[in-house]
Amino acid sequence: MPFSRWECLLYSVVSIVPFIFLFYKTFKDRFRYSVYRTILALIPFTAVQVCIQFAALYGYLRWIGLADLISTALNVLLLLIVVRDHYGRILFALLVVCNFSNLSVSAAKYVEGLISPVDALKRYHWTFSVWLLVFEVLILLFLWQVIFKSFRQSDLPDDLSFAQNSTARPRRNLPESRSLWGYLWLVPATFYLVWMYMFYQGGEPAVVKLMHLYYLLVITAVDFGSLLIYGLIIRLVRDQEEKLALRSENYRLELQTVQNQYISERIEQTRRLRHDLRHYLSTAEMLANAGEWDQLRRFISETAENSGLGEPLVFCANTAVNAVLSYYIPKMKAAGITSDIHVNLPKDPGITSADLSILFSNLTENALEACSRQTSSDRKISINAAMRGENIMMLTVTNSYEIEPRKNAQGTFLSSKRQGDGIGLESVRSIVRRYNGRCSIDAKDKKFTVQIMLLTA
Repeated sequence: MPFSRWECLLYSVVSIVPFIFLFYKTFKDRFRYSVYRTILALIPFTAVQVCIQFAALYGYLRWIGLADLISTALNVLLLLIVVRDHYGRILFALLVVCNFSNLSVSAAKYVEGLISPVDALKRYHWTFSVWLLVFEVLILLFLWQVIFKSFRQSDLPDDLSFAQNSTARPRRNLPESRSLWGYLWLVPATFYLVWMYMFYQGGEPAVVKLMHLYYLLVITAVDFGSLLIYGLIIRLVRDQEEKLALRSENYRLELQTVQNQYISERIEQTRRLRHDLRHYLSTAEMLANAGEWDQLRRFISETAENSGLGEPLVFCANTAVNAVLSYYIPKMKAAGITSDIHVNLPKDPGITSADLSILFSNLTENALEACSRQTSSDRKISINAAMRGENIMMLTVTNSYEIEPRKNAQGTFLSSKRQGDGIGLESVRSIVRRYNGRCSIDAKDKKFTVQIMLLTA
């Protein structure tokens, strides 16, 4: 053979390992497992890729391009397994790297051909691996500075949330930017297919084609031209995230305003009650002196009900939860819904204000809508939340209903407002997954119950 097995092994390692460092630096806060477990997962994938290279280089695969496709597919599978991120972001990053790795291959083979044409024709002589490593390092450093540093920073919470009070947990993409990544990865995929066509079309051997200067210039022009598009894509996503963060901040301010209004109304209500207290006491004394005990009991009951003394001014120590409940409690009261609220959360439960707001807002709004559609007067909503130990938060929201909620074939509850899955519950599930928690949804006996457990540390 024109090259030995150890040279094939050397090429396989050189073509994989440098890119692992770039992906590690880009996704280091998003690994599903520890570094040790991630390395254990990497070893069999690397071994399989080496075997594929052997099969391709020694003629066991009729089309060597199939090895590149299989290798790329394995890299995608590996990243999807070990990285907790949207598949579109993962594919985008991988395909950008693949496109520029092709540039490093072309540059390495061209330089090797200038220095030693005989060795260059051996396809995977050790000199090619050396030059490949040099160009890979240079290109990866360039990619980190130009693309991946900004790519890593496009990193905000999963749902419409507040741009504040982040915890040690990694923050993730907003849903709108997440949907953008669902198809933006097709841009580098298109460049990848263009490269595959250029490299393997025609009758000239690929190893000879790589030694031509015009081919290197074309690949360089295509890759660096694509940089402009990649930069615009990242800028687009970041602008979208900034707009959504601003909208989230406006939502936070709106909730805060509602809470302040709620507190002001309660203060005014207390002031009026204090002013009228003398009249209430006089009436109660008169009824007691007259022996009208049944009428006195009704008077005390009606006075207590109309005074609003049973409504809490502050529900718990957490500001975000207070803001959400202050917004929805008056709506429940206006709709004739009986509310039973027991929330005991600390100021900092280990969950971001953003995520708490999404959980309580979505679940409370869904419960309010279900109760509002009831024709009977027996409308009830119960919200219970508390910490269990230092790192477990439990949340249960129960509401009555008349119209049976719809499910799809997989048992997922569907939205009552639109076609398809419920967006609110999907946002809740997204937060539950992020905190390695559990979510149980049950509907029976005309009671819809959502139980959530979150690990806060």
